[in-house]
Amino acid sequence: MNNSKYSKKFVTLHWIHGVIIAFLLIGASLNLPELESKMSLDQLLQFKMHIIIGIVATLLTVIRVLLAKGEKSKIEPLYSVGLKKILANANHILIYITLFIVGISGVLTASSANIGEIAIFGKDLSIYKITENTELFGEVHEFATTALIVLIVMHIVGVIGYRISTKKCAVDRMKF
Repeated sequence: MNNSKYSKKFVTLHWIHGVIIAFLLIGASLNLPELESKMSLDQLLQFKMHIIIGIVATLLTVIRVLLAKGEKSKIEPLYSVGLKKILANANHILIYITLFIVGISGVLTASSANIGEIAIFGKDLSIYKITENTELFGEVHEFATTALIVLIVMHIVGVIGYRISTKKCAVDRMKF
């Protein structure tokens, strides 16, 4: 382990994924309506881009997990022992797991109410129906999204804390 930077491929994927996640979080909080028993076609069409980009973000999560193992073996860890190492590793693992849960619960929410079929494939609005599963998956999606925001904030705080405590910049590892 003599490398202190991630590969350009991994760095590119990290920043693209981060921008997509930020876009999804900000866009959803500003633009998406709450699911209700009766919704107009215009309201359901607002979910179109969120669903498509959400699926892309979930696929990128899978790709990053597959690439991460190889990357981690090539780069020196920021912390070699102790609680900070455990917390840093746990944060990364929990971010990946939570991203996957957010993506899957989002797909399940949309599919259980036929939102994807209407918004993406142009099916008739009459097939829209909220079920108990829609509500359950929607609650999981909202909870996991909130957990993801907390984990991302913890990730950023960890990077800042590393800078303050060591006078080194952890972001240098994620530069091109």
